[in-house]
Amino acid sequence: MKRVFLLIFLLFLFGFGGGAGCTNVSATKNIVKTEPVMSRNSSGIKFSEVRRLNRNIPLKEYTILQSFEETLKLYRVMEDKRFSRSEPIPTLSENEFLLVLKPTLKTQQYGDIQIEKVEEEKSVLHIYYKEINNEEYLLNKEKNPILILKIEGKVPSGVKLITS
Repeated sequence: MKRVFLLIFLLFLFGFGGGAGCTNVSATKNIVKTEPVMSRNSSGIKFSEVRRLNRNIPLKEYTILQSFEETLKLYRVMEDKRFSRSEPIPTLSENEFLLVLKPTLKTQQYGDIQIEKVEEEKSVLHIYYKEINNEEYLLNKEKNPILILKIEGKVPSGVKLITS
Protein backbone atom coordinates (compact mmCIF):
# COMPACT_ATOMS: atom_id res chain seq x y z
CA MET A 1 0.00 0.00 0.00
CA LYS A 2 2.86 2.35 0.84
CA ARG A 3 4.51 1.56 -2.49
CA VAL A 4 1.32 2.24 -4.43
CA PHE A 5 0.86 5.55 -2.62
CA LEU A 6 4.53 6.48 -3.22
CA LEU A 7 4.26 5.49 -6.90
CA ILE A 8 1.10 7.56 -7.36
CA PHE A 9 2.70 10.51 -5.57
CA LEU A 10 5.85 10.34 -7.73
CA LEU A 11 3.77 9.92 -10.88
CA PHE A 12 1.70 12.94 -9.95
CA LEU A 13 4.77 14.99 -9.01
CA PHE A 14 6.90 14.24 -12.07
CA GLY A 15 4.28 13.18 -14.60
CA PHE A 16 1.82 16.01 -14.18
CA GLY A 17 3.35 18.76 -12.10
CA GLY A 18 7.01 18.54 -13.16
CA GLY A 19 6.33 17.87 -16.81
CA ALA A 20 3.85 20.71 -17.20
CA GLY A 21 6.21 23.16 -15.54
CA CYS A 22 9.11 22.16 -17.75
CA THR A 23 7.16 22.35 -20.98
CA ASN A 24 5.83 25.80 -20.16
CA VAL A 25 9.30 27.11 -19.39
CA SER A 26 10.91 25.58 -22.46
CA ALA A 27 8.06 26.65 -24.72
CA THR A 28 8.51 30.29 -23.83
CA LYS A 29 12.26 30.13 -24.40
CA ASN A 30 11.97 28.42 -27.79
CA ILE A 31 9.79 30.99 -29.50
CA VAL A 32 11.36 31.66 -32.88
CA LYS A 33 10.64 34.89 -34.65
CA THR A 34 10.59 34.34 -38.39
CA GLU A 35 10.67 37.07 -40.99
CA PRO A 36 10.20 36.80 -44.73
CA VAL A 37 13.31 36.85 -46.87
CA MET A 38 12.02 39.76 -48.93
CA SER A 39 10.01 42.50 -47.28
CA ARG A 40 7.55 44.57 -49.26
CA ASN A 41 6.60 48.11 -48.30
CA SER A 42 3.25 49.71 -48.89
CA SER A 43 4.93 51.44 -51.85
CA GLY A 44 5.71 48.03 -53.36
CA ILE A 45 9.52 48.10 -53.06
CA LYS A 46 10.92 44.68 -52.16
CA PHE A 47 14.11 44.49 -50.11
CA SER A 48 16.00 42.06 -47.91
CA GLU A 49 18.91 42.33 -45.53
CA VAL A 50 21.98 40.62 -46.95
CA ARG A 51 24.60 41.38 -44.32
CA ARG A 52 25.07 43.41 -41.16
CA LEU A 53 28.48 44.23 -39.73
CA ASN A 54 30.46 46.85 -37.89
CA ARG A 55 33.82 47.78 -39.42
CA ASN A 56 35.76 50.99 -39.74
CA ILE A 57 36.30 50.96 -43.50
CA PRO A 58 36.18 53.91 -45.87
CA LEU A 59 32.66 53.94 -47.32
CA LYS A 60 30.23 56.66 -48.27
CA GLU A 61 26.93 57.07 -46.45
CA TYR A 62 25.41 54.88 -49.18
CA THR A 63 26.80 52.91 -52.10
CA ILE A 64 24.86 51.29 -54.93
CA LEU A 65 26.28 48.07 -56.38
CA GLN A 66 24.94 46.82 -59.71
CA SER A 67 27.39 44.08 -60.71
CA PHE A 68 29.14 41.09 -59.23
CA GLU A 69 32.53 42.75 -59.83
CA GLU A 70 31.54 45.76 -57.69
CA THR A 71 30.23 43.42 -54.99
CA LEU A 72 33.45 41.39 -55.06
CA LYS A 73 35.51 44.57 -54.68
CA LEU A 74 33.45 45.62 -51.63
CA TYR A 75 33.72 42.19 -49.99
CA ARG A 76 37.51 42.29 -50.40
CA VAL A 77 37.56 45.58 -48.48
CA MET A 78 35.25 44.17 -45.78
CA GLU A 79 37.21 40.91 -45.42
CA ASP A 80 38.37 40.15 -41.89
CA LYS A 81 41.91 38.72 -41.97
CA ARG A 82 41.38 36.96 -38.62
CA PHE A 83 39.13 34.38 -40.27
CA SER A 84 40.13 31.94 -43.01
CA ARG A 85 36.66 31.88 -44.57
CA SER A 86 34.82 34.93 -45.80
CA GLU A 87 31.10 35.65 -45.85
CA PRO A 88 29.20 34.33 -48.89
CA ILE A 89 29.11 36.91 -51.66
CA PRO A 90 25.55 37.63 -52.82
CA THR A 91 24.61 37.36 -56.46
CA LEU A 92 22.20 39.65 -58.26
CA SER A 93 19.36 38.66 -60.50
CA GLU A 94 17.93 40.81 -63.22
CA ASN A 95 16.24 43.95 -61.86
CA GLU A 96 18.10 43.80 -58.50
CA PHE A 97 20.87 45.86 -56.92
CA LEU A 98 22.68 46.07 -53.60
CA LEU A 99 22.51 49.13 -51.38
CA VAL A 100 25.28 49.50 -48.80
CA LEU A 101 24.37 51.84 -45.94
CA LYS A 102 26.85 53.33 -43.49
CA PRO A 103 25.04 56.19 -41.77
CA THR A 104 26.59 58.42 -39.13
CA LEU A 105 24.79 57.69 -35.87
CA LYS A 106 23.31 60.73 -34.16
CA THR A 107 21.74 59.45 -30.93
CA GLN A 108 23.50 56.14 -30.17
CA GLN A 109 27.29 56.23 -30.11
CA TYR A 110 27.62 52.42 -30.20
CA GLY A 111 24.28 51.58 -31.79
CA ASP A 112 22.95 49.92 -34.90
CA ILE A 113 20.28 50.75 -37.46
CA GLN A 114 16.94 49.18 -38.30
CA ILE A 115 15.17 49.85 -41.59
CA GLU A 116 11.60 51.04 -41.06
CA LYS A 117 10.53 51.47 -44.70
CA VAL A 118 11.82 52.13 -48.21
CA GLU A 119 9.99 54.45 -50.59
CA GLU A 120 10.73 55.81 -54.03
CA GLU A 121 10.00 59.39 -54.98
CA LYS A 122 11.03 60.72 -58.41
CA SER A 123 13.68 57.97 -58.83
CA VAL A 124 15.22 58.75 -55.41
CA LEU A 125 15.03 56.06 -52.72
CA HIS A 126 14.01 57.31 -49.30
CA ILE A 127 15.35 54.95 -46.64
CA TYR A 128 13.64 55.47 -43.28
CA TYR A 129 15.62 53.99 -40.41
CA LYS A 130 15.92 54.25 -36.68
CA GLU A 131 18.92 53.91 -34.42
CA ILE A 132 18.69 51.00 -32.00
CA ASN A 133 20.72 49.66 -29.09
CA ASN A 134 23.16 46.85 -29.81
CA GLU A 135 24.73 45.30 -26.72
CA GLU A 136 27.50 43.61 -28.72
CA TYR A 137 28.56 46.88 -30.32
CA LEU A 138 28.43 48.61 -26.93
CA LEU A 139 30.61 45.95 -25.27
CA ASN A 140 33.19 46.09 -28.08
CA LYS A 141 32.97 49.90 -28.46
CA GLU A 142 32.08 49.55 -32.16
CA LYS A 143 30.47 52.56 -33.80
CA ASN A 144 30.52 51.96 -37.55
CA PRO A 145 27.40 49.94 -38.45
CA ILE A 146 27.15 48.80 -42.05
CA LEU A 147 24.00 47.30 -43.53
CA ILE A 148 23.77 45.72 -46.98
CA LEU A 149 20.31 45.49 -48.55
CA LYS A 150 19.25 43.71 -51.72
CA ILE A 151 16.54 45.74 -53.42
CA GLU A 152 14.31 44.67 -56.26
CA GLY A 153 13.59 47.34 -58.86
CA LYS A 154 15.26 49.95 -61.03
CA VAL A 155 18.50 51.51 -59.84
CA PRO A 156 17.67 54.92 -58.33
CA SER A 157 19.34 58.18 -59.26
CA GLY A 158 20.03 58.83 -55.58
CA VAL A 159 19.36 57.73 -52.02
CA LYS A 160 18.23 59.79 -49.05
CA LEU A 161 18.66 58.42 -45.53
CA ILE A 162 15.99 59.66 -43.11
CA THR A 163 16.00 58.92 -39.36
CA SER A 164 12.62 58.26 -37.81
